[in-house]
Amino acid sequence: MDRSNLGLSKVVGLEKDTGMSGSDFNVVTSIMYPTYLLFMLPSNLVLRKVGARLWLPFLTMLWGIVNMCMAFAKNKTDLILCRLFLGVAESGATPGALMLITLWYPRTMITSRAGMLYSAAAVGAVIGGPTATAIGKMTNTHFKRWEWIFFIEGLTTVGYQSYHSWILSPDEKAIINRRMAQDQVEGGKKSVNRTRLLGCLMFCANFGEMGYSEGASQAMQAAPGICGFIGSIIARFYPKWFGSHFHSMLFCAGWIISATAILLGVTNNPARIIALCMLSFGSFSTLSIGPGWLMSNVGGPTRAALSSAVDIMLAGLGGLCTAYIYRNKDAPRYMFGHGMNMFAAGLMVVVSTASHFIIVHRNRLKETHPVDISGMSQDEIDLLENDHPDFRYVN
Repeated sequence: MDRSNLGLSKVVGLEKDTGMSGSDFNVVTSIMYPTYLLFMLPSNLVLRKVGARLWLPFLTMLWGIVNMCMAFAKNKTDLILCRLFLGVAESGATPGALMLITLWYPRTMITSRAGMLYSAAAVGAVIGGPTATAIGKMTNTHFKRWEWIFFIEGLTTVGYQSYHSWILSPDEKAIINRRMAQDQVEGGKKSVNRTRLLGCLMFCANFGEMGYSEGASQAMQAAPGICGFIGSIIARFYPKWFGSHFHSMLFCAGWIISATAILLGVTNNPARIIALCMLSFGSFSTLSIGPGWLMSNVGGPTRAALSSAVDIMLAGLGGLCTAYIYRNKDAPRYMFGHGMNMFAAGLMVVVSTASHFIIVHRNRLKETHPVDISGMSQDEIDLLENDHPDFRYVN
């Protein structure tokens, strides 16, 4: 919800009230990504050092406070400053969660748990629009409608973090240790339940450009969100039918390319909404498959910290691009933005195919030229991680 509230606030007067025009909104949208990308890797290293119980609650609290501060922004400069700090606060949340999933679950369960994590993004898209509509009905001489959206949703985040905390019991820690030890013994040979993202940030603004009312634009964000949620849930199961993460990525790319082709070719609003739903289904599905595939193929906490951060950094580049490829002057067809999306989906096919053959080649090398560990100490063996002769990459 905190991710989508900027676009939702635009619908109810943010742009006009803060004196923005032209590409100003695109700048405000994208300005969080430099700090988001810059602090992502350091944040995961801090998480590795101080622990999740302290670091993740701190980031969440900061995240909510910055959202509340955006309610008091008077101009573009205020919004830019808030968004820069928001990038810092958000930088460690998702890569930190992926790192914990890698450390807490065996490889057979990583992708399904990543799917559960990312389904929350779709749920936020589903409830964000109607919630913003309800908040926008509030009348108060001290707050405008868009200011209420930022303040209440930020306050909710802060309140949730103040209430929520988790501590693993000794029994739970013992279960995790046993599972991970067994996973190390199996070396990833056990079959895996094989089960990235266009931001919802622009969806609501796009509906407004289509000629829908404020309330209808906000409510209709729920339709792509519901489809995205369905896609993220199905992603936990349908790779069993396709056999591998690789084939699943090709399946999702097909949905994205088909939906983008419709968006490029039609101006009929119902057809475009259907295409956005298809686009959400394919895009949200890859949210669990892509990171799940990556995190299933790393060994050890250090590689997990680095890999999860790099993965989300690359995804953040997509969010940075979105603000500039979906330009106000291209409304309502957004030919340039949709064309770039189709190119990105095609690139996903190329990269997934290359990854598939690289993994096959590396597993074959492990069979034919295994590392000799007979003269190594246990500490040296543990440091091998992915290079251990029993480790097999998941395809």
